[in-house]
Amino acid sequence: MCGIHATISKTTPPLLSPHLRACLENRGPDHIGQLAARTSGSEDADATFLTFTSTVLALRGDHLTKQPLIHPQAGSALCWNGEAWKIGGIPVEGNDAQAILDLLFEASASTAGDVQAVLDVLLSIQGPFAFVYFDKPARKVYYGRDRLGRRSLLALHSQDGSSLALSSIADTADSRWEEVDADGVYVLDLAPEAAGTGAVSLLPPARHLYKRMANAPEDFVSAWQFLDAR
Repeated sequence: MCGIHATISKTTPPLLSPHLRACLENRGPDHIGQLAARTSGSEDADATFLTFTSTVLALRGDHLTKQPLIHPQAGSALCWNGEAWKIGGIPVEGNDAQAILDLLFEASASTAGDVQAVLDVLLSIQGPFAFVYFDKPARKVYYGRDRLGRRSLLALHSQDGSSLALSSIADTADSRWEEVDADGVYVLDLAPEAAGTGAVSLLPPARHLYKRMANAPEDFVSAWQFLDAR
Protein backbone atom coordinates (compact mmCIF):
# COMPACT_ATOMS: atom_id res chain seq x y z
CA MET A 1 0.00 0.00 0.00
CA CYS A 2 1.24 3.49 -0.87
CA GLY A 3 0.39 7.00 0.29
CA ILE A 4 -0.67 9.93 -1.89
CA HIS A 5 -1.24 13.59 -1.11
CA ALA A 6 -1.96 16.67 -3.22
CA THR A 7 -2.77 20.32 -2.65
CA ILE A 8 -4.33 22.68 -5.17
CA SER A 9 -4.36 26.31 -4.11
CA LYS A 10 -4.95 29.82 -5.44
CA THR A 11 -2.44 31.04 -2.85
CA THR A 12 0.96 29.69 -1.81
CA PRO A 13 0.47 25.95 -1.15
CA PRO A 14 0.45 24.97 2.52
CA LEU A 15 3.36 22.89 3.74
CA LEU A 16 2.85 19.21 4.44
CA SER A 17 2.73 18.88 8.22
CA PRO A 18 5.42 16.69 9.84
CA HIS A 19 2.72 14.47 11.33
CA LEU A 20 0.95 13.89 8.03
CA ARG A 21 4.25 13.33 6.23
CA ALA A 22 5.17 10.67 8.82
CA CYS A 23 1.78 8.98 8.37
CA LEU A 24 2.25 8.89 4.59
CA GLU A 25 5.77 7.47 4.99
CA ASN A 26 4.38 4.71 7.19
CA ARG A 27 2.18 3.67 4.28
CA GLY A 28 5.08 3.81 1.81
CA PRO A 29 8.44 3.50 3.58
CA ASP A 30 10.55 2.68 0.50
CA HIS A 31 10.39 6.08 -1.22
CA ILE A 32 8.91 9.55 -0.83
CA GLY A 33 8.69 11.89 -3.81
CA GLN A 34 7.32 15.40 -4.19
CA LEU A 35 6.49 17.64 -7.13
CA ALA A 36 5.59 21.34 -7.17
CA ALA A 37 3.78 22.79 -10.19
CA ARG A 38 2.04 25.98 -11.18
CA THR A 39 -0.51 26.97 -13.76
CA SER A 40 -0.97 30.58 -14.78
CA GLY A 41 -2.85 32.68 -17.27
CA SER A 42 -2.24 36.17 -18.52
CA GLU A 43 -2.10 37.61 -15.01
CA ASP A 44 -0.37 36.47 -11.82
CA ALA A 45 -3.78 36.44 -10.16
CA ASP A 46 -4.73 33.55 -12.44
CA ALA A 47 -1.99 31.30 -11.06
CA THR A 48 -2.83 28.05 -9.29
CA PHE A 49 -0.21 26.28 -7.20
CA LEU A 50 -0.07 22.50 -6.93
CA THR A 51 2.00 20.08 -4.88
CA PHE A 52 1.99 16.30 -5.18
CA THR A 53 3.48 13.83 -2.70
CA SER A 54 3.71 10.05 -3.04
CA THR A 55 5.18 7.44 -0.76
CA VAL A 56 5.87 4.00 -2.19
CA LEU A 57 5.81 0.51 -0.73
CA ALA A 58 7.59 -1.75 -3.21
CA LEU A 59 5.94 -5.18 -3.30
CA ARG A 60 6.20 -6.27 -6.93
CA GLY A 61 8.77 -6.23 -9.69
CA ASP A 62 12.55 -6.15 -9.59
CA HIS A 63 12.88 -2.40 -9.11
CA LEU A 64 11.16 0.47 -7.32
CA THR A 65 9.06 2.85 -9.43
CA LYS A 66 9.30 6.30 -7.94
CA GLN A 67 6.27 8.54 -7.62
CA PRO A 68 4.76 10.97 -8.39
CA LEU A 69 5.11 9.73 -11.95
CA ILE A 70 5.76 12.61 -14.38
CA HIS A 71 5.23 12.41 -18.12
CA PRO A 72 8.40 13.68 -19.81
CA GLN A 73 6.62 15.38 -22.71
CA ALA A 74 3.72 17.09 -21.00
CA GLY A 75 4.79 17.44 -17.39
CA SER A 76 1.53 15.78 -16.33
CA ALA A 77 1.72 13.90 -13.03
CA LEU A 78 0.09 10.84 -11.48
CA CYS A 79 -0.11 9.85 -7.81
CA TRP A 80 -1.31 6.24 -7.74
CA ASN A 81 -2.24 3.94 -4.88
CA GLY A 82 -3.64 0.73 -6.23
CA GLU A 83 -3.34 -2.39 -8.34
CA ALA A 84 -4.50 -2.39 -11.94
CA TRP A 85 -5.01 -6.08 -12.71
CA LYS A 86 -6.30 -5.37 -16.21
CA ILE A 87 -6.68 -2.28 -18.39
CA GLY A 88 -9.26 -2.59 -21.13
CA GLY A 89 -9.59 -6.28 -20.33
CA ILE A 90 -5.89 -6.94 -20.97
CA PRO A 91 -3.63 -8.08 -18.10
CA VAL A 92 -1.06 -5.45 -17.16
CA GLU A 93 2.58 -6.23 -17.81
CA GLY A 94 5.22 -4.12 -16.11
CA ASN A 95 4.39 -1.24 -13.80
CA ASP A 96 0.66 -0.51 -13.73
CA ALA A 97 1.00 3.15 -12.70
CA GLN A 98 3.34 3.88 -15.61
CA ALA A 99 0.97 2.16 -18.04
CA ILE A 100 -1.94 4.23 -16.75
CA LEU A 101 -0.02 7.51 -16.99
CA ASP A 102 0.94 6.75 -20.60
CA LEU A 103 -2.68 5.98 -21.52
CA LEU A 104 -3.99 9.09 -19.78
CA PHE A 105 -1.49 11.25 -21.63
CA GLU A 106 -2.34 9.68 -24.98
CA ALA A 107 -6.07 10.11 -24.39
CA SER A 108 -5.75 13.78 -23.53
CA ALA A 109 -3.17 14.61 -26.20
CA SER A 110 -5.16 12.97 -29.00
CA THR A 111 -8.40 14.76 -28.10
CA ALA A 112 -7.11 18.23 -27.09
CA GLY A 113 -7.84 17.59 -23.42
CA ASP A 114 -11.29 16.05 -23.82
CA VAL A 115 -12.52 14.94 -20.40
CA GLN A 116 -14.46 11.94 -21.69
CA ALA A 117 -11.36 10.43 -23.31
CA VAL A 118 -9.55 10.53 -19.97
CA LEU A 119 -12.59 9.13 -18.16
CA ASP A 120 -12.71 6.23 -20.63
CA VAL A 121 -9.16 5.25 -19.64
CA LEU A 122 -10.03 5.38 -15.95
CA LEU A 123 -13.19 3.38 -16.59
CA SER A 124 -11.16 0.61 -18.23
CA ILE A 125 -9.09 -0.09 -15.09
CA GLN A 126 -9.94 -3.28 -13.19
CA GLY A 127 -8.65 -3.45 -9.65
CA PRO A 128 -8.59 -1.44 -6.40
CA PHE A 129 -7.20 2.08 -6.60
CA ALA A 130 -7.19 5.71 -5.52
CA PHE A 131 -5.45 8.36 -7.60
CA VAL A 132 -4.78 12.01 -8.35
CA TYR A 133 -3.92 12.91 -11.95
CA PHE A 134 -2.80 16.36 -13.10
CA ASP A 135 -3.33 16.89 -16.83
CA LYS A 136 -0.97 19.84 -17.17
CA PRO A 137 -1.65 20.88 -20.79
CA ALA A 138 -5.42 20.83 -20.20
CA ARG A 139 -5.08 22.37 -16.70
CA LYS A 140 -7.31 19.79 -15.09
CA VAL A 141 -6.97 17.65 -11.96
CA TYR A 142 -8.74 14.28 -11.84
CA TYR A 143 -9.16 12.31 -8.62
CA GLY A 144 -11.21 9.46 -7.24
CA ARG A 145 -11.40 5.87 -6.08
CA ASP A 146 -12.47 2.56 -7.54
CA ARG A 147 -16.15 1.65 -7.52
CA LEU A 148 -15.95 -0.26 -4.23
CA GLY A 149 -13.77 2.29 -2.44
CA ARG A 150 -11.06 -0.28 -1.71
CA ARG A 151 -8.35 2.39 -1.38
CA SER A 152 -8.70 5.42 0.87
CA LEU A 153 -8.84 9.02 -0.35
CA LEU A 154 -9.86 12.02 1.75
CA ALA A 155 -10.52 15.64 0.83
CA LEU A 156 -10.17 18.89 2.75
CA HIS A 157 -11.66 22.09 1.33
CA SER A 158 -10.54 25.41 2.78
CA GLN A 159 -13.28 27.58 4.24
CA ASP A 160 -12.73 30.36 1.70
CA GLY A 161 -12.70 27.96 -1.25
CA SER A 162 -9.17 28.87 -2.26
CA SER A 163 -7.60 25.44 -1.77
CA LEU A 164 -8.24 21.70 -1.83
CA ALA A 165 -6.13 18.98 -0.24
CA LEU A 166 -6.37 15.28 -1.08
CA SER A 167 -4.74 12.54 0.96
CA SER A 168 -4.68 8.81 1.63
CA ILE A 169 -4.80 9.59 5.33
CA ALA A 170 -6.09 12.54 7.36
CA ASP A 171 -4.16 14.87 9.56
CA THR A 172 -5.84 14.23 12.92
CA ALA A 173 -5.28 17.85 13.91
CA ASP A 174 -8.07 18.88 11.50
CA SER A 175 -11.53 17.31 11.76
CA ARG A 176 -12.78 18.71 8.44
CA TRP A 177 -11.34 15.91 6.31
CA GLU A 178 -14.06 14.02 4.42
CA GLU A 179 -13.92 10.75 2.52
CA VAL A 180 -14.11 11.11 -1.25
CA ASP A 181 -17.20 9.23 -2.41
CA ALA A 182 -16.47 6.11 -4.44
CA ASP A 183 -19.22 7.03 -6.89
CA GLY A 184 -17.14 8.23 -9.82
CA VAL A 185 -14.32 10.53 -10.85
CA TYR A 186 -13.98 14.18 -9.89
CA VAL A 187 -12.52 16.79 -12.24
CA LEU A 188 -11.23 20.20 -11.18
CA ASP A 189 -10.81 22.71 -14.03
CA LEU A 190 -7.96 25.13 -13.32
CA ALA A 191 -8.12 27.14 -16.56
CA PRO A 192 -8.54 30.87 -15.78
CA GLU A 193 -11.46 31.13 -18.17
CA ALA A 194 -13.32 28.43 -16.24
CA ALA A 195 -13.49 30.40 -13.00
CA GLY A 196 -12.99 33.88 -14.42
CA THR A 197 -9.84 35.96 -14.66
CA GLY A 198 -8.42 36.86 -11.27
CA ALA A 199 -10.69 34.45 -9.38
CA VAL A 200 -9.44 33.69 -5.87
CA SER A 201 -11.58 30.58 -5.32
CA LEU A 202 -11.42 27.19 -6.98
CA LEU A 203 -14.47 25.98 -8.84
CA PRO A 204 -16.27 23.03 -7.26
CA PRO A 205 -15.09 19.86 -9.01
CA ALA A 206 -17.32 18.31 -11.66
CA ARG A 207 -18.55 14.88 -10.59
CA HIS A 208 -18.73 12.16 -13.26
CA LEU A 209 -20.73 9.31 -11.75
CA TYR A 210 -20.44 5.60 -12.41
CA LYS A 211 -23.70 4.23 -13.78
CA ARG A 212 -24.68 0.65 -14.53
CA MET A 213 -24.93 -0.03 -18.24
CA ALA A 214 -28.10 -1.55 -19.71
CA ASN A 215 -27.72 -5.21 -20.73
CA ALA A 216 -24.18 -5.23 -19.30
CA PRO A 217 -22.25 -8.39 -18.44
CA GLU A 218 -22.24 -9.63 -14.88
CA ASP A 219 -18.66 -8.55 -14.17
CA PHE A 220 -19.35 -5.37 -12.20
CA VAL A 221 -15.83 -4.06 -12.75
CA SER A 222 -16.21 -3.84 -16.52
CA ALA A 223 -19.92 -3.10 -16.59
CA TRP A 224 -20.02 0.60 -15.81
CA GLN A 225 -20.12 3.78 -17.80
CA PHE A 226 -19.67 7.40 -16.81
CA LEU A 227 -22.68 9.67 -16.41
CA ASP A 228 -21.79 13.36 -16.47
CA ALA A 229 -23.57 14.71 -13.40
CA ARG A 230 -22.44 18.31 -13.54
